[in-house]
Amino acid sequence: MDIRHFFITVVSGIVGTLAMTLTMYLYSYLSKHYTQVIHILGNILVGECNYSSPSKNALIVGIIAHFGVGVLLSFAYFLLWNWGIFKINLEDSILIGAISGVVAILVWKGYIRLHSNPPKFSQLHYFLALFLAHIVFGMVSVNVFQLITDNPELWHDLQKETKLSP
Repeated sequence: MDIRHFFITVVSGIVGTLAMTLTMYLYSYLSKHYTQVIHILGNILVGECNYSSPSKNALIVGIIAHFGVGVLLSFAYFLLWNWGIFKINLEDSILIGAISGVVAILVWKGYIRLHSNPPKFSQLHYFLALFLAHIVFGMVSVNVFQLITDNPELWHDLQKETKLSP
């Protein structure tokens, strides 16, 4: 990965996370169920229980953690593209987002189960919003990456080209 692809991957992770967050907050607004991921994550990580109006510290921690995970997820996508497991297209972006959503649900379920004072919210709605938001994340982050670079020079493509040349 060169520095250009590094920055493109970071940008696609940030934009994807922003789209995901907006999806979670829109779901919360429309459904009237609490799915505000930054508020919940920040409160859990700092050990507070004030989910509807978190402290400034909880919000800052929630934002950093949420966007940090989004950027890491974007790097994971980049590796999967490089290994030839997924293509950079709409169909695979939906699939990779759905897979990420299932993994996120499992992680959250485990974390809530282990937490000493878990948040009180509708898990059905939270996990549905989380799943849908990860599909949005996949579509947005993959397409931002594709829009910024026309030729990502993926490792598996370079290997194919090397094998084809005499």
